[in-house]
Amino acid sequence: MRHLLTPEENEHRLRTRKLVVERWASEAHEWERNPLLPEEVVRWCADQGLFGAPLPTSVGGGGWTAVEAGLLHHALGTVSASLASLVNVHCMMAAPLVRWGTPEQRARVLGPLARGERVAAVCMTESQGGSDLSGITTELSEKDGRLVLNGEKVFITFGSRADDLLVFAQRGGAPEAVLVRRENPGVRTEPMGDTLGLRPAGLARVVFTDCAVEPTALVGKPGFAVSVLVPTSLEPGRHAVAWMALGMLDACFAEVSEFVRSRRTFGQVLIEHGQVQSLVTRMGADLEAARHLCVQAARAIDAKDPAAAERVLLAKYFTTRVAQEHTAAAVQLLASRGVSERSVAARAYRDSKVLTIIEGTEQILERSLAPMLTAGALR
Repeated sequence: MRHLLTPEENEHRLRTRKLVVERWASEAHEWERNPLLPEEVVRWCADQGLFGAPLPTSVGGGGWTAVEAGLLHHALGTVSASLASLVNVHCMMAAPLVRWGTPEQRARVLGPLARGERVAAVCMTESQGGSDLSGITTELSEKDGRLVLNGEKVFITFGSRADDLLVFAQRGGAPEAVLVRRENPGVRTEPMGDTLGLRPAGLARVVFTDCAVEPTALVGKPGFAVSVLVPTSLEPGRHAVAWMALGMLDACFAEVSEFVRSRRTFGQVLIEHGQVQSLVTRMGADLEAARHLCVQAARAIDAKDPAAAERVLLAKYFTTRVAQEHTAAAVQLLASRGVSERSVAARAYRDSKVLTIIEGTEQILERSLAPMLTAGALR
């Protein structure tokens, strides 16, 4: 990675990795036993300024560049995809407010989010509306002269912990986005445990029953939500997912490298076997390619390159896909060690599949990327 970064960025990478890995690497396997990260971890993220790091200084954030934010998610992903997701969904909720929120919303909501005083989540997914957001049925309507929210969201990352929610709904047939506080009457959350991956990520069903909403809580213009606000939230989310998948793959490759160079079978060190060499070579080559794509995407964001969104799509698509492939190979290579809960590869194997689904499935991204690639948009 260091050959792709400036000296200053490399210092940031090493400092961030040291901060995260030294504090939590030895404890991450214990988190898998529970449906929510320990509160101590949440508060640590706030104390270290991680929730506000990618947000602009104008709203009290750290003003980190996209490269620096990517390296943060890489470090977090090296330890736990759920830990990385905590920071990611928080910033996904804040991103539309940074760009489209009213001055009152920025002052009331973004300040506490940047300081980590409150934790945020995004409520998009429904049982009939995941990748196809036109299927959203949660309804924002007028009742007795006030706005009320009714509906149900599912698989909301850290929905069981978040204080502030950005909820996507329909209002008179047009998509709307609205800010809802957890303490609002009419908000109920139910844990959705027993998931394949992201086990401690507080996945929840969030139910709204005649939940009163102030008109000042509406974000953006009427009908703005899907065409403008969703992309504003999804681009940083996809960028973060690409980098956390890269961190997971990096950690797996390190675990595999140590194992195949020290383990002996049939009178040979494991790395001397041809089949092992093939698996390791493919893993290492794809890891290097993923590094290039993630850094390229981050630099496009920082440069405000018109092709930044496409670069992010490609990085998310490739990195999560190869992470899924090679974490499975890592478990195979590590054998009995690879299926242990203490193995980095075991956790990454489960989480990697989830990362190919969230913030756009492989198939959804292919629908966007295929025309771009064939038209030369990314050349």
